[in-house]
Amino acid sequence: MNSPHIFATNMSAVESVSARLDVTVATSAEDLAFCKDRLEAEHSLGDTKAAGHRLWQIVRREGVPVAVVVWAASALRLKDRDAWIGWDTVTRAKRLKLVVNNTRFLVLDETREPNLASQSLGAALRALPIQWQAVHGFLPLLAESFTDIESHSGTTYKATNWIALGHSKGFARHRADYYIKNDRPKKLWIFPLHPEAKDRLCARQLPPEHAAAETVGADGRCALKVGQLRSLSDVFAALPDDRTRDSVRYPLRSLLSIISMALLCGAASIKDIHRLAQRLTQPQRAAIGLRRRGGKNANAFYPVPCANTYTNILARIDHRQLAHLLTLWISAQHGHLPRTLALDGKNLRDKLGMLVSLVDTRTGTPIAMAVAPDAGAEARLTAELLGRPEVELSGATVSADALHCQIETACTIVMDKGGDYILSVKNNQPTLLQTVQHQLENTPPLFRKMKKATDASSSANCAP
Repeated sequence: MNSPHIFATNMSAVESVSARLDVTVATSAEDLAFCKDRLEAEHSLGDTKAAGHRLWQIVRREGVPVAVVVWAASALRLKDRDAWIGWDTVTRAKRLKLVVNNTRFLVLDETREPNLASQSLGAALRALPIQWQAVHGFLPLLAESFTDIESHSGTTYKATNWIALGHSKGFARHRADYYIKNDRPKKLWIFPLHPEAKDRLCARQLPPEHAAAETVGADGRCALKVGQLRSLSDVFAALPDDRTRDSVRYPLRSLLSIISMALLCGAASIKDIHRLAQRLTQPQRAAIGLRRRGGKNANAFYPVPCANTYTNILARIDHRQLAHLLTLWISAQHGHLPRTLALDGKNLRDKLGMLVSLVDTRTGTPIAMAVAPDAGAEARLTAELLGRPEVELSGATVSADALHCQIETACTIVMDKGGDYILSVKNNQPTLLQTVQHQLENTPPLFRKMKKATDASSSANCAP
């Protein structure tokens, strides 16, 4: 593969100096500790808790460290950035990993001199694509960064040909998919890492060197490998099939595999399930046990069912047994539960009922799920899900909305499962809300999580 084309930075006047700069990836514990210590000691924002894929670079001159650069996951939504690229909502969700965020850039105090900042950032940008590919398996296409308009003019970004796109709206990430207003808008900068960055980010199909970054959602293709699909299908192989022989056109294990994949990808209707099935490749269809049509003919293929087939099969199966088997499979695939989980329930359209999921907040990956044919059963399903022996919560923190602020739920998480919880409290629980407010008012300011509720719609997050 040819080396990626990187937009030239404006450093002709200092080329002889920048040629002495060497950029390496910090991978050892010693190098990472060095980066974190220097950021904490010298950067105005301190060390960074970088999210998602990340990369730490150390810029050296003749073997001596002169700068630290940290790259991480991009912002979820930026109006000006998305407009510049030409992204719609679906494309952005699928290809957001192709944008990397410069979360920290520090020139070390003892090495500061004129032009060194622009030289170091330019060197880091030139090294970034190949280094990112070596670590994460794909070439990024766009870099982004923010500068504080109150304290920085962005001179270094200007000198290295970054493009200023306006200002953010003054929100900061508080947790996964949730932002809080901080009233401190930042200036947004972008840097194309390829001369065709915009076209590639919007292309119908990504070139191979970028394709591994594409994320699959409810409207995307299945991300599971063929081996994983076979194991998923095997989980359902032992389920009894009470259909008559004449009506069994598609194996039950295949149908349940499709339904499970769709649920894991966020499907909320029969239409979503049907769309995912249509996007399965022929090897994927074969892996879940669909039957080949056309014999040994060169044009033979594995057909998928029509939408009505899923409606009919969902009316016949035991939803609890399906959820139980799927949870066992997820546990086998993902190993131990992560430390931060979230409970989420939703009513499914087309009279599919209710789905409650336990989700990894860092990745959005479902850990366990429970389903019921009747809508509005979220509290009951939650109790059932948390009570399952295969759902291990030891060392985990489970967050949930105010619907789950129940004594039974809290006791199950803490006393039965050995975990912790963060539950929301609303004004419809006035006594509890008043108690929580009183407790938080007596805590140090840095640990205060809420203000007094001012109207019936306000809520507070607490961790009793």
